[in-house]
Amino acid sequence: MTFAQTRPTNAMMFRQIIEKLSHSLKKEITSTKYELNIIGGNDEKEFIRNEMMSRLTGITWSSDAEHTLTVTPTEMRTIYALTDQQEMLVRSCGMSATIRIDEQGQSRIVSIPLISLSDTIAMNEIHMVQQPGYTFCTATVPNDSWNAFDSLVKPMLYVLTLGFSTWLLFSVRTQ
Repeated sequence: MTFAQTRPTNAMMFRQIIEKLSHSLKKEITSTKYELNIIGGNDEKEFIRNEMMSRLTGITWSSDAEHTLTVTPTEMRTIYALTDQQEMLVRSCGMSATIRIDEQGQSRIVSIPLISLSDTIAMNEIHMVQQPGYTFCTATVPNDSWNAFDSLVKPMLYVLTLGFSTWLLFSVRTQ
């Protein structure tokens, strides 16, 4: 008897990222009552609010709280990259954020660098792991066709143009 291998969805990977972020945030906060503000898109706001509130259970969340947590995700996205294996992709879900903590008349800003989770996934499984309801859980699948013009000729033209422009600039200036 064989069982189908199930991959975590992109939203599940972002839940793990929010769990890491919440764990780091527990070390920074000192009170038990906060107002939670999230700056970002609607789906990001909803997702981060629900996940942080469920992870930080020792905090009472209230709109009239004396202390404030303001979360601003600076990057929150999914990326697919080609691998050497045919029909396989590297899936990366990542998030970085800036968190402002307002407590007792003073403010602190905590910068969370990119937290990323990656794995390898088959191309035919992509439709099963993406959640179209969340824009950060979807991404375009890269095209596996190799294009000589884009890969070789364009960069060479850019370098040659830059070199010629530099030569022209200095030759005109010296005359």
